[in-house]
Amino acid sequence: MKIKEFTFNPIQVNCYVLYNEENKCVIVDPSCYFENEYKLLEQFIEDNNLIPVELIATHFHFDHLMGVSKISKKYNIKLSGHENYTLLFDKFNIKEQIQYFDFDMEIPNPPSKLLKEGDIVNIGSDMLEVIHVPGHSPCSIALYCKMQNMLFSGDILFDGSIGRTDFYCGDYNLLITGIKEKLLVLPENTMVYPGHGATTTIGTEIRNNPFL
Repeated sequence: MKIKEFTFNPIQVNCYVLYNEENKCVIVDPSCYFENEYKLLEQFIEDNNLIPVELIATHFHFDHLMGVSKISKKYNIKLSGHENYTLLFDKFNIKEQIQYFDFDMEIPNPPSKLLKEGDIVNIGSDMLEVIHVPGHSPCSIALYCKMQNMLFSGDILFDGSIGRTDFYCGDYNLLITGIKEKLLVLPENTMVYPGHGATTTIGTEIRNNPFL
């Protein structure tokens, strides 16, 4: 499985296209905001003859969802996300998030495919395991590819940091516990691809992350 990383929108969200020799791809955190960002993503998909088969949000804060509506329509794929998404959609909902931060974006539909701990997302013959780690949000997930030692951590774990817990439904203790029990037990050479910032490894975070 190959990875193409983009950094989109004013909040600098990492969007990942995961693809393989079967020309299937998964788009993780479709965060395009500006028109040129959509064009970059679409051009990459076209140039590599890729067929998007999954559109996944690692959680439901608006900055990770900015491109959902357009991308979903263009490729006729529905959004997938953790089943706890309703806590953000129904309470501190997406519309309120957008208005609070004063962004002009189309409000996405709720996810059509609900994911839970242990679910497997298939990209042709490649597989991603869903790991639920709440704390930054109730619906935060990481995606783990065991065969290639890769973890897509969303806003759970960063290079030298962790996700903020001062948002609605945030829980610092829950986040720390989840990271230690579910992520730091992975092989130390596991590459970590976060929702913001630089890549890191599990081993680096075990040794150097001041929050852990």
